Amino acid sequence: MEGKKKRGFRFPVWAKTLVVLILSVATISVVAVVISANNLRRVTREHYIQKATELADTLVAHVDHDKVLAIKDKVYQIYQTIPEDERVENSEWGSEAWETYLHKFDEVGAMPEYTDVLSQIHELHEVNNALYMYISYADINEQRMFYLVDDSDPGDPADPHDYGDQCRPGTFDYFTEQDKGIVSHLDTGFLPEITNMPEYGYLVSIGRPLYYNETDNTYICGMVELSMNEIVAEENNDIRNLSLILAALGLGVAFIGYLMVLLVVIRPIRILTKTANEYTEGNNDNLDKFAKVKIRTKDEIEDLANSMKKMEADINHYIDDLLSTTTKLEGAEKKADELKYIADRDALTGLMNKRAYFEKEERLNIDIKKGKAKFAVSMIDLNDLKVTNDTQGHEKGDILIVAVSNIIKKVFALSSVYRIGGDEFVVISENEDYKNIQKLKNLFMAIINQSMNDEIKVSAAIGIAVFNPKEDNNVEDVFKRADIEMYKMKKEMKSK
Repeated sequence: MEGKKKRGFRFPVWAKTLVVLILSVATISVVAVVISANNLRRVTREHYIQKATELADTLVAHVDHDKVLAIKDKVYQIYQTIPEDERVENSEWGSEAWETYLHKFDEVGAMPEYTDVLSQIHELHEVNNALYMYISYADINEQRMFYLVDDSDPGDPADPHDYGDQCRPGTFDYFTEQDKGIVSHLDTGFLPEITNMPEYGYLVSIGRPLYYNETDNTYICGMVELSMNEIVAEENNDIRNLSLILAALGLGVAFIGYLMVLLVVIRPIRILTKTANEYTEGNNDNLDKFAKVKIRTKDEIEDLANSMKKMEADINHYIDDLLSTTTKLEGAEKKADELKYIADRDALTGLMNKRAYFEKEERLNIDIKKGKAKFAVSMIDLNDLKVTNDTQGHEKGDILIVAVSNIIKKVFALSSVYRIGGDEFVVISENEDYKNIQKLKNLFMAIINQSMNDEIKVSAAIGIAVFNPKEDNNVEDVFKRADIEMYKMKKEMKSK
């Protein structure tokens, strides 16, 4: 007795459908969570940066600048009397050498100016939810940041020498990379920075200029640091809740989708499969099986069933269809050429479009690799098209686009001209136009300048770059150089 054939591994459509549904829903959920999380974090950080900036501006406006300068002068006077080898930075916080160094500045804490400024900062600190507020002096010459008045932890108010956990007058750090950057934007102060450190958690820091003397590079900033730990924890909790909600909704959607697919897709396919198996059994009474199938799904499955019915009726005409295939293919090829021509053309100007430009770029890149490329790229941009569209309407803008395209076609008659954007044109010049590229550029600008006296005034900038095998690896490199030259001309034209 012949045994049954073993069936290989099968992955039925219903299983594939379920997997696709689950993966699709999971992907959408993950993307939704990521986008929502990023937007939430971005909005929160922008809010905290704005809040820190406003608070830093308030701090700078609130304190007495003359008293701050007096404190700075006293700190720097004492600092200058200390030998370099006895100056101890904050990295040695708490060490004996550090304490010995800072005791030399004890008299600063007894200054009435210091007490007043500390009190002013403390008043502001009490009514604002800031983690740290302090005033620092940036020694740009020596690249060191000195703390003048710090209200982080004032210690015992009755003891002028009890500074608590604050940075005492005279403490300093060497410039960080962010500190070095302040030299290039002294008018704005320290740019906002968000950090996450183990000892402090999430902080947003910003410094605003309080005083700057260009003569001796005296630069004083009001600094504010806000803690973001609580809001970050809330963010993470919201993101977790959103993930759970989306996961539950996703599973429900996947299950409902699976049931719908089972009813409207899998069941009709099973009917067609059963009918096909009966049709292939070879019985004469099975030749009209598909004609008896009733499938009304209004989709591709119904189209498939109708195609099978038609197959039954047209099976005797296949040979004639094969003989006519050659003629149909020739017609299809001609139609494809016509469609390609249409697809490669810009509807407004009749120039070749961006799609055609990319094809040309690929061919030129092949020539570059073969070492036989000789061409120039001209980048042309219509000036102030957006202004024209906004003030006179898009119809006027279209007139300008057509006008400049006609000028380009006239000047670069032997070149390939493309419109790659609303007001952007690219010209690929080879052969004779390549040899005369500078003359053509001058001719183009002459016609453009002349057009300013005509009824349709066209203003455009052009930049040209000639392929150089020593510095260009591909067409994109030449395009970028031409684009830069074009923008240089555009800038010059605007300045005039």
